[in-house]
Amino acid sequence: MKKIIIPLICFAQMTFAQTGLWMNAGLGKKWSKLQRSQFDIGYRQNLGLGFDRIYLDASHQVSIYDGISIQGAYRLALNEKGDQIRLRTDLLSHRVQIGFKISVLDLLDLGPKRLTLNWASIQQWGMQANQTTSSIWRNKLSIAYDLKNFPLSPCLSAEHFYRWNASVVYTPNDVIVTGATTQWRYFFGAAVELPKNQELKLQFGLRNRANGTQSLARISYSYQF
Repeated sequence: MKKIIIPLICFAQMTFAQTGLWMNAGLGKKWSKLQRSQFDIGYRQNLGLGFDRIYLDASHQVSIYDGISIQGAYRLALNEKGDQIRLRTDLLSHRVQIGFKISVLDLLDLGPKRLTLNWASIQQWGMQANQTTSSIWRNKLSIAYDLKNFPLSPCLSAEHFYRWNASVVYTPNDVIVTGATTQWRYFFGAAVELPKNQELKLQFGLRNRANGTQSLARISYSYQF
């Protein structure tokens, strides 16, 4: 019996330790029918291992056509792989994004109003001391449905990450830079019905990278004014 129970306990502990807990809270401002800004603070940790990241996000979105918008964002993050937060310049990172989002059903004037289908395509650059600047192209497909007279509205998303400079090879005569898929990310969950201008999402997901697959739990809160 011990030969069965002990391995099961070890496996459960390893699985728990690999789970990521992501939490963020945001404040949004709608300047007009065409423009809005968002400010977020986020915290991430790997359960059983400790603190992973804390960050501040600032983003702005402009609608250029019914169902099509362009957006830009900046993130300042403090990164760590341990059980404590240390304020060190080499642990700070900067991220800049620019891209577009298409609300497919709005653009084509199809489907029920309670159903949303979005495609976001974003170019991202990440910078951190003593590390090569990363250049990543992200594509995300998401779908959600607002259930009538029910407090939960299901949502689902899948996101692909392609790094343009995933591999850099130095030869006697040249520098060869090649790209590769570095991550797939999937989430499913629901938005919780709250009083007007508030949004709360509870989601579970998987992050598939070269070093393995990680399970994720995400809690997101936003207030719009």
